[in-house]
Amino acid sequence: MVKNISSAVLFCVCSTAAVGSLAQSDGESGWRLQPEFSVGGGYGVTALKDEDFDEDEAAKKAFALVKFNEYIGLETAYIDFDEARNDRAEFDATGVTLGLILEAPITQMFSVYAKGGQMWWDADASLDLEVAEATNSFDGDETFWGVGTKFQLTEHLDLKLEYERFNFEVSRDEIDVLQNRDVNMDVDYASANLQFTF
Repeated sequence: MVKNISSAVLFCVCSTAAVGSLAQSDGESGWRLQPEFSVGGGYGVTALKDEDFDEDEAAKKAFALVKFNEYIGLETAYIDFDEARNDRAEFDATGVTLGLILEAPITQMFSVYAKGGQMWWDADASLDLEVAEATNSFDGDETFWGVGTKFQLTEHLDLKLEYERFNFEVSRDEIDVLQNRDVNMDVDYASANLQFTF
């Protein structure tokens, strides 16, 4: 996963540099002369959609965003999905995302946006066997998408309300520690986020 994350970060940096060069050479196209950078964090609730893991959990997120103009941005985020449990098993996942954001300003203080991209995730799974506890680790990469609204609170601070859909897929031959079928778990994540723009 470290190699995948490094590639994602390198892609983000190279994209920022390339678009920044384009912006400086074409001031009438709507591109900013300097990209706009933001950081933020959020907290929300996940709804797990799986026969064996069907419950709501909390999730935390930290993110960084570069906006090339008022419509297009590139965001990377780290998400802690907390632990999903059933009667016998636990599934504890974290993920790193890289996604494109398309934003539509409605007023000077309010906008809506959509996002989509790739998530690289790691998870620790454990099974209570009554006489012992079996554990294993898994990882994968899946696409994700989301929608949101942004409210400007101050000149540099925004409130973002988001809905995102993630997916975790683990094949049966990897997850015998938990059960005897493939796992294809959709995770809906609704969150409130504060974003600070430099």
